[in-house]
Amino acid sequence: MGDILLRLRTVPVRFLDGTTSIARAEGIIAAWHCPCGEVLPLVGRAYFQFGHDCHTVCPNYQRVYRVRRDAQKRTSLVEEV
Repeated sequence: MGDILLRLRTVPVRFLDGTTSIARAEGIIAAWHCPCGEVLPLVGRAYFQFGHDCHTVCPNYQRVYRVRRDAQKRTSLVEEV
């Protein structure tokens, strides 16, 4: 079986203070850097298969993020909430 090429996209990240950044996204998954300076990127997904909302919490400053999806259930935006 051959490998499947991931179709990586760039989506916006919106922080509570009004600043923005970018995230790398593929399907329902996104990775981005928190402005707190954490070296490793945060990772989140747009939804969970059982209908629950997902969120990501930065381990340094307890910032909470949600990955939003579009009508095709693909990542469209990451926002701090």
